[in-house]
Order: sequence, then structure tokens, then C-alpha cells
Amino acid sequence: MLVLVYIALALKLWMLLDAMRRRVHVLWYVVLTVPFGEVIYFFTIKMRDFNVRPLPEAEPQPAEPPRPQAAEIEREAELSPSFKNRVAAGWALLEEREPERAQRYFELALRTHGRDKEALHGLGLCQLERGDLAGAIETLSQLIDRGLAYEDYGATLTLAEALFLSSRFDELFEQLAAMVRDSRRLEHRVTLARYQLRADRKSDARDTLQGALAEFESQPELDRRRDGAVATEARRLLRTLAPE
Repeated sequence: MLVLVYIALALKLWMLLDAMRRRVHVLWYVVLTVPFGEVIYFFTIKMRDFNVRPLPEAEPQPAEPPRPQAAEIEREAELSPSFKNRVAAGWALLEEREPERAQRYFELALRTHGRDKEALHGLGLCQLERGDLAGAIETLSQLIDRGLAYEDYGATLTLAEALFLSSRFDELFEQLAAMVRDSRRLEHRVTLARYQLRADRKSDARDTLQGALAEFESQPELDRRRDGAVATEARRLLRTLAPE
């Protein structure tokens, strides 16, 4: 059973990393907090990388130039160990689900650029994927202390997952509440509600969703159109919460 938990966590982190690399719509970050959301993301987004197309085949599109392989990028980092090459090797290996090897490159990069946000984020993701929750929290906290919005709040969401897995719920909800205040986005309030549900705080989740939807209804029509899909998700989630 424990093996399945680690497999599920590895898949979720892999999909989170892929989402940040693609800079997908923020609604996908909400999806990734849902149970089996990483599976939805994999078949909806990630499968495109494997050239799986429905039949009949649509009109062919111009092929994207192939990305360098992780081994090639790693070799370049060994031959020319610059900060840029080490960070690139770290991300390439992390995407290939080689967190131990990736972590080495991020740590080397941070020896010369100890406050670099990209290298800190990569190191935190490596630590989280390897199960070093305390290390991930320490690393990501250094990054978040300098700004919650890094990578469109991706680093904050990564820290939230590490805090949740460590059962540090008070810190988790303090961090998510700060994100909600900073971004003022509906999808982040839905994310807060989902973590409240995962922590079995149903009453708090209900209050969060009701408040979010009330604020949504008071917005100008243009903003409601923009956030319509997220509001639909919030209503669906609220319907699952029977009154106490």
C-alpha cells in the first residue's frame, strides 16, 4: 500500500512539473489538487508528448523541433559546468524522474548562486519527490519568503503539498490563506477548499467555497466570464458537502 502512495505522489509531482514547464492555465493547478487529478492531466495534456492522436487523424501540423535529451544536457553540464548548464541539467533530469541526479546539479548551482529562485525551486521539487519533506519545506520556504507569486504561485503550491504530507496543517492553511490574499484569484480559493477537504475540515471548506462564490457573483460580468469554469468547479464541490 505504501508503494502505491509513493507512486501516486511521484506521478502528481511529475505532472505538476510538466504543468509549470508548459505554463498551462491556472485551472490545471486546481485539477492537480483533486484526487486522481494527475491522471486527468496526464491523459488530457501530457499524452500529447507521445504523439497519440484520435482516429481519424486530423490534418497534420508542423512538427515541433525535438528537445535535447536529458543525457545530452547532462553531458554539456559536465563538459561546461556553468550555472546555466547545471540548472538546465537539473530540470532535464527532474523531468525524466531522476530526482537524485537532478538534485546534485541544483545543489552545485546553488553553491555559486545561493539565492537563485529557479535553482531553489528545482531543489525543493527534488527533495519533495525523494520524500525529504523537511528539506523541501526548508528550501521552498526560503523561496516563498521572497515572494509568493514565483512561477505563477507554482512554488507556493509545491510548498503546500509538502506541508500537507507532513501534516503541518496550521502552517499549510496559513500559507494558502496568504496566497489567496495576495492573488485574489477564485481558483486559489478553490485550492484552499480542496486542501481543507483533504484535511477533513469540511466546515471550513464549505465556508471558503460559499464566500468565494458570493464574491464571484458580485464581480463585473467580464470577470465572471473569465472565472466561469472555476466557479462551476466550486459549485460542484460545494454540492458534495451536505449541510452538517
